[in-house]
Amino acid sequence: MNIKFSNVCAFLAYTLLVILPLWLAVDRLVWVAGFDPSAWISSLENNYISQGVIEFTFYQALISTIVTMAIGLPIAWQLGRYKWPLQSVVKAILTVPFVMPSIVAAMGFLYIVGKAGLDIRVDESTWFATLIIAHAWFNMALIIRFCEPVLSTLDPKLEEQMRLLPAGNTKYGRFRNLWLPLLAPSIAAAACMTFVFSFTSFALVRWITLGDNTLESVMAGVGSSAGIEGYMISRNEIVLGSSMIQFTILLISLFLMSWLQQKRQNLLPQASEVIVKKRNPKGWAIIGIGVLFSLSPLIAVLLASFRIRNTDSSGTNYSWDTSGWEFAFTSSNSISSAWEALFNSLGYAAITLIIAVPLGWILAQTIIDVEKSRPRLARTLDVLTMLPFAISSVMIGLGVMLGMIRIDAEFFYSFWPTPALAHIMITTPFVVRIMLPALRSIEPAYDECAKTLGITKWRRFTEIKLPLLKGSILVATIFTLAMSLGEFGASWVVTRNSDWTTLPVMIDSLRSIPYKNSLTAPAACAVSSVLMGITLILFTWAEKFRSARDGGMF
Repeated sequence: MNIKFSNVCAFLAYTLLVILPLWLAVDRLVWVAGFDPSAWISSLENNYISQGVIEFTFYQALISTIVTMAIGLPIAWQLGRYKWPLQSVVKAILTVPFVMPSIVAAMGFLYIVGKAGLDIRVDESTWFATLIIAHAWFNMALIIRFCEPVLSTLDPKLEEQMRLLPAGNTKYGRFRNLWLPLLAPSIAAAACMTFVFSFTSFALVRWITLGDNTLESVMAGVGSSAGIEGYMISRNEIVLGSSMIQFTILLISLFLMSWLQQKRQNLLPQASEVIVKKRNPKGWAIIGIGVLFSLSPLIAVLLASFRIRNTDSSGTNYSWDTSGWEFAFTSSNSISSAWEALFNSLGYAAITLIIAVPLGWILAQTIIDVEKSRPRLARTLDVLTMLPFAISSVMIGLGVMLGMIRIDAEFFYSFWPTPALAHIMITTPFVVRIMLPALRSIEPAYDECAKTLGITKWRRFTEIKLPLLKGSILVATIFTLAMSLGEFGASWVVTRNSDWTTLPVMIDSLRSIPYKNSLTAPAACAVSSVLMGITLILFTWAEKFRSARDGGMF
């Protein structure tokens, strides 16, 4: 087997960037708390901070998954089986929630449920239902992306043949014997991913359910005081117990998703969407409501940025002006301006892009090269690249913070690009997942024919391989930028004790200021609107290069 030196260097760099900080962080926590996994888990119930957190985390993730399936499946069916005016626009609107930063979604639902974002935090009875609906809004695009490509490309002759059989002469029979077996792997895979994202939800839980915590929010809350010898040992145990439970659950979920994706029906007779789809005017009752559901939190955020609360002797009234935007983009002694947060976010996104995309591409190419002679080693390397998928963003942030402090505390607090390390850890696996199928789709015959013609290696790369990969590279680039700009969990952990404010962290900081200042809430929505606009532009651009059959790829 011939592994290139560049491939070895790529995996070494990946190990240093991803595994080393996490290893140092866990080593530090174990050194402080002691190695006793049973004590770590039991500490979650013994400490008043984390009592009931395990049950609530599982319960809300399970209910969120069920509600998401109930909302997403009818929409996926309508998109997959029927034609719609401006179909690409409708699909983009229905799937944009998943790429929208979670902190923006949280701000939107605060304003939808509560008057000017106030009542939801006063009325505890609205918290849980709002969290479930917010999770469904955020994750319904997963159901659409996993199921819609199967529905929109299945040859209609298969259903016509089923109608001729006794088991398929009724709608229930066709559902039971055709559609359910056909869609089951895709539905189950989407459900696994929905459960994972609901299980590790942070921004939505932090802002919508102020009285309840998940494993993710508990780790974020106590993480700043963890890793200190002789100080609040129980908090180290809480972080270790929470991360161990999370890692186990996420690893099982990702394994199930990978196994289910392999069982998806790829050999069924397929046809173009022109043949498969027909018109269904009655379906607007579902599609129209879905579009309204997707847009509502985004519209609410934009409108709330101009709505100012005024309180005087006569009571509370509201006016419409741009003072919230002016407040957000003007620095003060207590908070940075949105300009600074924007420049920081763009800087971290640029660093992340420069490192994550080339690194992810090389890792994907290495896996493919090794597959030819050592398939087991290739699968091991593939699993290694997916490791960050099984680690929540808050744990990654804690890994960066504690790992860097373990190396040099002064360096951590003075090194501006530090937050970008967390972003690289989070985005690189996504780049690998985007580039792998693209690289596998390139026919080896192209390169062999070029060699026969005497074309140099560099020309083969620039004139054959690069043009074939152009779409996937652009999607990976745009996706990396969008994820870095909107990353909240890891950034919140790493930057909250520094001056490295990002847009999502600034939104959180503004919304945390007491309501005595009537401009802070509109200012938070103004910054949310900026982040939302950037994300929409990036997502719309990426959609131009994404294959219609790339279900689940964002």
